Amino acid sequence: MNKIISSTLAIVALSVSANSAMATDYADEVRDAERSVTAIEKHLNSLNVQYNTIEIENGLNRSQEVRALEAKYDYLQNQI
Repeated sequence: MNKIISSTLAIVALSVSANSAMATDYADEVRDAERSVTAIEKHLNSLNVQYNTIEIENGLNRSQEVRALEAKYDYLQNQI
């Protein structure tokens, strides 16, 4: 019985740490995408290029936010 409990606790601990690592990866991905978008916006502004600002809605989960930022980046890239 003790082995089953110990094994279960070990599995739960590994699962929690794996989820935490995935959350960190998504957070890093969001920050990287935000930096890319900010950099290209600054570049377009320095070139005096007029472009439509795309607002990303609130309440998206991290993967949706990454996709929205990537779409915004692609749009801005096409403005150059």
